Amino acid sequence: MEGPHEPLDCRTCGVCCREGSDGRILVPAEDIVRWRRIGRADIADTLVEGHFSEMAFPSRPDGSCIYLGAPSGENDCSIYAIRGTTCREFEAGSRQCLEFRRRAGKR
Repeated sequence: MEGPHEPLDCRTCGVCCREGSDGRILVPAEDIVRWRRIGRADIADTLVEGHFSEMAFPSRPDGSCIYLGAPSGENDCSIYAIRGTTCREFEAGSRQCLEFRRRAGKR
């Protein structure tokens, strides 16, 4: 576990990608267009209806994002280089990050 003054390491946590169920990790329309433009329609085609009339990443039965986990590590994103805007903008140590960690029993 990280100390009180050490930066949080997402690769040792992954709670934000495990938090919730279908429709929680929103994907703006710009991401869908981008994925189709770069030949990754497969990502756009897996999306589910999310909150606020936006599309979202689907989840596994345990609530984790279907893209969580890669050969490089269980908390790594398998589409990291082209991940969605919501994921790119999520900040380690933010209020939401700390709340997800608290609910998961990580301090």
